[in-house]
Amino acid sequence: MAPLIPSAKATLSYPLYACAFDPLDSSRLVVGGGGGAGRSGVGNKITLLDASKSTELVEAAEIDLSKNEDNVASLAVGQRKGNATLVYAGVNSSPSEVAKGKNHHFRVFGIEPVEEGKEGSTADKPTTHKITEISRSTLFAGTETDSYQRVLRLSKPYPDQPQLGAVATGLAKNSELVLFDTSTISPPNSRGALQSNKEVEDVDFIQTGDSEYLVAYCDEHDVYVKKISSKTDEDEPKCVYVTPASKSLEKPTVPKFRALRWLTKDYLLMLTNIHSNGGAVLQILRLPPSGEGESRLVHSYRLPSNVTKASGLAVSNLTPPISPSTPQGYTQFVIAVVGQDISISLFTVDFQVEGKVYMMSKIKPFRTLKSVHSFPITDINFSNFTPPAHPVSASTPPQYLKLASVSVGNTVIVHTFPLFPVPLSVKKGQSKTPRYVVAQASGAATFGMGIFVSMIAVCLAAILLQGVLEIRGGVRPFLNATNYIPVSWQERIGKPYTFPEGYIGRNAEKFDVPPESPEDSSGLPFTEFIQSVKTGEGAGVVVIRDTPDSETVIQVDWHEEEVHGPHGGKSWEALSHEEKEGWKKRLKDAGHWAEDMGEAVLKGVVFGELAGAVGHAVRGG
Repeated sequence: MAPLIPSAKATLSYPLYACAFDPLDSSRLVVGGGGGAGRSGVGNKITLLDASKSTELVEAAEIDLSKNEDNVASLAVGQRKGNATLVYAGVNSSPSEVAKGKNHHFRVFGIEPVEEGKEGSTADKPTTHKITEISRSTLFAGTETDSYQRVLRLSKPYPDQPQLGAVATGLAKNSELVLFDTSTISPPNSRGALQSNKEVEDVDFIQTGDSEYLVAYCDEHDVYVKKISSKTDEDEPKCVYVTPASKSLEKPTVPKFRALRWLTKDYLLMLTNIHSNGGAVLQILRLPPSGEGESRLVHSYRLPSNVTKASGLAVSNLTPPISPSTPQGYTQFVIAVVGQDISISLFTVDFQVEGKVYMMSKIKPFRTLKSVHSFPITDINFSNFTPPAHPVSASTPPQYLKLASVSVGNTVIVHTFPLFPVPLSVKKGQSKTPRYVVAQASGAATFGMGIFVSMIAVCLAAILLQGVLEIRGGVRPFLNATNYIPVSWQERIGKPYTFPEGYIGRNAEKFDVPPESPEDSSGLPFTEFIQSVKTGEGAGVVVIRDTPDSETVIQVDWHEEEVHGPHGGKSWEALSHEEKEGWKKRLKDAGHWAEDMGEAVLKGVVFGELAGAVGHAVRGG
């Protein structure tokens, strides 16, 4: 049986620190890392992997970087320039160059296909790719030797729209955040720089219109938002959220932001670590509509207790706007969080729109992938999903969302999640564009399904019990189970109970008398049948007489001597042992008495003379 979430794994020759999917082709995954500058013998590389198959990763191209320089610390895949797909990476220059104040940390590479027979192709790979370095430049103004390009983020690419990017320093005393666009390569066009004495933890973009963007970034306690356009690049960033108690003169144990992502232009998703490895929390902030003031916390979700600290965040919008100016409609966001226990926790958030009213649902857990790697996870990324433009039909191929993760243990793993179309409703404001979600039911649907399954289970149990009781003869037939159940099963289910020797049942009088003659056609239990023969309250007795013409019929009468004269019989107590045994055999043969009924039911009854062979044997004839 195939796993519900297939995964593909590859082990490379170097530790991995960054990964990114090609935004225009989700089957291409770029990873980077290395052993850094030194004599470790582990090279620094960037590798292109073919992730088109859900259970296999194939190396398509690789470039060896200088062993005298640092490893790849950050990486992002941009748009295409001609036949080349641009890859942006953060790689520090050699220690000797950095000491001189020359650190060309911003690198641009190009991935191009190589046709069969040309340089770079092999016999077993008729079509492959090659990776070449296009440019290297410096974006940071500082020259600190410990500083490196820790953060690299690009905005979502749109056709005929400029793509913005941002890089931020790590381990620098004076933190820097530099914005740029990718219209030129060497060096890229600067769109401003921000300096702070607090290190930037994360940064993200969202495009809100033609050449209009919002960039959000955070340090450990504060969140900032800056508008970028052709006219407002000089605007200062605005602080939209401050962690409570973080401005105290004391040193309170307050949570710290680890990462952030835009959901829509009005909502930010924050990943927060509680102090002293106390856990991790996902928070959704709503920005003020006017753009002034502090954001409001609308939803919060604390991760399970096994996640004491989170180190990575990735988000995928399953129904992104088709253009920057198109309002965000109904969609589902898929969220992935990396825990210190090498697990990946997955969540969903639904964005709902009703006319001009929109709201974000609560954060709902979707799935947890445990022990994904053997060593700490260093980066995580979703593929870029774009729904089919045409209506969903039987010919529409299955849709998938891929999640890549890499670790210092040289491993890269790609999980493939199936996506399912959601029925559209124009009345609810949904567009005609197909909408997809991951395979997860809402909380209300899950509860309803649980109730439905429970009701089905109760009904099945009742049917089973009714059938068993029918086979055992405990209830009147209703299902007629004996007509459907195999005889061998009925024999096992209907196996009679074994009573101790000499046991006399209290309910022996409940024995049914078969209605085989006019005299006993009532079908009542034996004792009740005898009582029914009584016609009054006079001093009479029940007289049972044998019928010589039938072995299965006996005659039962109510006899009063004052009315009918002498009965000519003997009471049960007056019968000899042989006569008692004869009458018991006669009643048993007629089907009106059994051993387990005992003799108590026969006391007080008068018996006539036995006829036939039984009577002859009793009389010693």
